[in-house]
Amino acid sequence: MKLSSNQKKILEKLITKFENSKTYEKSNKLKQSFYVKPSEIFKNYYSDFADMDEVSDLENDTYELQSEGYVEIKYKKHSSVIDKIYLNVSKVDQIRSVIGIKEKNEVKTEELRFFEGYMENDGFSRWYSSQEIERIRGGKKIRYSIPESKIIIDLIDRIIGNKDELLERELSIITFGNSKTFEKSYRRKACRLLSDYLEATDQMSNYNIAVNSDTERDHLLLERYGIYQNPAYVYIKGNIKIKYSDDRIIDVLKDSSIAISISLMNQINEVVVTDKNIVTVENLTSFHRIEDENTSFVYTGGYSGRTVKRFLQYINHNNSDKSFYHFGDLDPDGFCILDNLIDATGIDIKPLHMDMENLIKYKSYAKPLSERDVKLARSLIRKGHNIDILKYMIEENIKLEQEIITYNLN
Repeated sequence: MKLSSNQKKILEKLITKFENSKTYEKSNKLKQSFYVKPSEIFKNYYSDFADMDEVSDLENDTYELQSEGYVEIKYKKHSSVIDKIYLNVSKVDQIRSVIGIKEKNEVKTEELRFFEGYMENDGFSRWYSSQEIERIRGGKKIRYSIPESKIIIDLIDRIIGNKDELLERELSIITFGNSKTFEKSYRRKACRLLSDYLEATDQMSNYNIAVNSDTERDHLLLERYGIYQNPAYVYIKGNIKIKYSDDRIIDVLKDSSIAISISLMNQINEVVVTDKNIVTVENLTSFHRIEDENTSFVYTGGYSGRTVKRFLQYINHNNSDKSFYHFGDLDPDGFCILDNLIDATGIDIKPLHMDMENLIKYKSYAKPLSERDVKLARSLIRKGHNIDILKYMIEENIKLEQEIITYNLN
């Protein structure tokens, strides 16, 4: 029997209701019956203004299911209008075969076997699989089908393990053989799960969440792993000399910033800084405004991507006598960015202007903390990082953007 769309919906809904029942679990002492109303299939079925062709199609489809013995129709009293469509429980196995679905417990066993196969792994795949196993055992549906889950697990493992500088379209071609599939079908799914994983494993400080849209958030998260929407650049200014493998030399000036692309970054042989200090700056406005004697500046753009960190390591390798500082927002994210820079580069970077004095001085410009800010601050305090100023932020419910400080510095 070839099923119509209506017939398939009817049978699928009936099987779902049956498999979610105590009768299916063999834990019910009373006899249960399972039905759908026509309005669950065609919502205007009982309406006086319903399309009569659609009503007729649904009724004919239902009559055909009854003639096959799959359902039994009950009508409204003294009427030919269908009231309820009951499942013939004795035909459940045959119905499953007709609509092409497996028995619920069989599906559950397959899903458990699939996710248990990842439990000996480390990192995301183990974490995600443990989440799905818990859902299955709790009687909930898995978030994505087994084939879709495999794609997502492999994709996120590839993102986390990425060692190259990639564009998102390049990642899509490598993974799917198509430059648009990642953006169209998987970026939001993958980034949502990856951010959940980072938060659950206390790594949420490694990317910027204080953004205006999910799309911007996703791009920032991917940049952490060297995957960019567009070619990435490092913005720098100061007394810096960059030497390339083809013997070219670029002299950066103190009063004008330049941008270095990923392709040029890969050709750098040496970076020589004649200034005494190197300061990373979180926000672009502050980067362009800030000036200081004997100091070079590098713009991080919030939670910096791999390109910025590589450049800082180039500087540190060739200029081990320099002092490194970071100037960011006086908020939990600002201190997380500092921690992330230190962890990722291995450089001893000190905070600059990120102190109690400035927080109190510009308190009138402060904004209240979000719930996430408080959670993040407490996480940093537990780690023993910047305890006094973070406690003060929580007590006073304040945070401060760095732009007001740079505006008043010069």
